[in-house]
Amino acid sequence: MLSKFGIQFKYTLVFVITLILIITGLLIGVYHLKQRQLRNEAMAVAEQVVAFRAWVAGAGVVWVDHLAPEFRDFLGKRTGVDANAKVLEFYSKNPALATRELSELANKTATRATFRVTSDEYRNPANAPDGFEQASLQAFKSDKERKYNDVLEGGFYRYSQPIFVQQSCLKCHGDPKDAPPEVIEKYGNKAAFGYKVGDVRGIISVKLPDVTLTDVLSSVLNPYTLGLIALAFLLNFFYAQRAIIARLKTLAKTTERLAHGELDLPLETRPGSRDEVDYVTRAIDLLRNSLVIAMRRLQKTGS
Repeated sequence: MLSKFGIQFKYTLVFVITLILIITGLLIGVYHLKQRQLRNEAMAVAEQVVAFRAWVAGAGVVWVDHLAPEFRDFLGKRTGVDANAKVLEFYSKNPALATRELSELANKTATRATFRVTSDEYRNPANAPDGFEQASLQAFKSDKERKYNDVLEGGFYRYSQPIFVQQSCLKCHGDPKDAPPEVIEKYGNKAAFGYKVGDVRGIISVKLPDVTLTDVLSSVLNPYTLGLIALAFLLNFFYAQRAIIARLKTLAKTTERLAHGELDLPLETRPGSRDEVDYVTRAIDLLRNSLVIAMRRLQKTGS
């Protein structure tokens, strides 16, 4: 079918197809790059949460001298007296409470990433896992070597990584008999007990807005990129036009004239050139010379 068209059309068609393939490959590469970027961003948030929880767990609990209006929950309470005989009250926050308050505070001001900590053995109904988080918990429990779980869901990138039970966690999540009285008083002796070191206690769940195809296209197909693509097209087009097509047309016309008996027409050949058009020109020149010799011999024979 393409035999009906000239080299110029075929060359342009091949160039356009090549350009489409390059852009498609570039978009696929950018897609995988943005996936990695989203994962790295979510992982950085999760690692900060891990460090914060480890700091609180290392101290057992943190104590505050008053409760913020929006964070009235606490684990234990102690009172004391200062030098002026004024009664002071102190409230303890365990890792779960401290992390939940941190997430609520951070999520209110977050421009991109939001996070929370959840578990299938939750003590607070507000911490119940959603579908993605429940699936992540099952995945981590099935494969302890799994580092993370992620998915694109509803225009968001969802990421989770497991929280493993450490020795310091067993005080509140091991045997209920060893738990502090305030833990039993607040949560009872049933929920979130019986863990061993290395068990999956829960997950850190991070949510980020996904990078859309429009965002990718606006980044890739910017004026500079489009300008370079247009320049590449023009360079290839004019090179093909002048260096190949125009020379082939000239050679074709010259060959037709030779076929009509104009054997003294000059052929522009460039000795030593590896250009395919020059190869064809030299071959036609040899053919013309052979034809001239053959005609001379015929003339001598005839005379």
